[in-house]
Amino acid sequence: MKRTNRAVLTAAAVLSCTLAFSGCSLIDQVVPDQDGTSGEQGGADGQQPSGEDEASQNSNGDEAASDAGSSSSDAGTESADDGTTASDTGTSGSDGGTTGGGTSDSGSSSSDSGQSSGSQGEASIGKSFEDPEMEDKIEVLSAVRNFDSARKATSIELGGEVVLLEVKITPGQKYSGLIQSGAFKISDDGGAEYRYDQTDGLKEEMRAAGYDPFEDVSRRDGGTHQGWIAYVPDEKKDTYTIRYERGAGKVMGTDEKVPAFTTTFDIPSS
Repeated sequence: MKRTNRAVLTAAAVLSCTLAFSGCSLIDQVVPDQDGTSGEQGGADGQQPSGEDEASQNSNGDEAASDAGSSSSDAGTESADDGTTASDTGTSGSDGGTTGGGTSDSGSSSSDSGQSSGSQGEASIGKSFEDPEMEDKIEVLSAVRNFDSARKATSIELGGEVVLLEVKITPGQKYSGLIQSGAFKISDDGGAEYRYDQTDGLKEEMRAAGYDPFEDVSRRDGGTHQGWIAYVPDEKKDTYTIRYERGAGKVMGTDEKVPAFTTTFDIPSS
């Protein structure tokens, strides 16, 4: 009987310590709000604090399983949508994805040939803003209009153009997660509809022309990151509107909310 009681007390003490350890870590995590919407670039930018002890996380299987995917994808945020309403963040690998019912780019085939019409030129933007919750600092430096692209020649011939946008990002250290090109979407109708970038399909041409493509930024990495994002609007306009949006979330284990952040700016003519 004494041995049985001693074993029970020991097990209870171990369980209590485990729960206390896990609770302290889980309370600090941030998970995205789930609103049921969908999109080609959803599930990309969840948030959780960057101050967690990663070594401790790896020693606790339950916590690793509940951590928005930090052990399986960079900074652990791709397993759930960060709340940019599910369709508003994510990778830019889909060619011609849209929000609000935009059409896909019919000229993304590698069989496209020829060069863009119009004169390629660069326009200065000089827009700066900060996400107050995530503490990310973002600078929009410049844009290239009428980018020469053989790959998107069909879209250009049908009245569109290839536009490049240069951004510089210094991520905050308050939470972990990714800042991706999918957070920057373009509208050619004054903001009625926005569509995702098409950087992935144009990386080779961009590099060849001296425009290094924007790569995903992990907040845990810190530092400053700069690169170009590519868009292929169906209809060429004098100016375009860009929307940057980081969705809402909440701290796991609490009722604390992390509100969404959105801002817009224009790409002028060159």
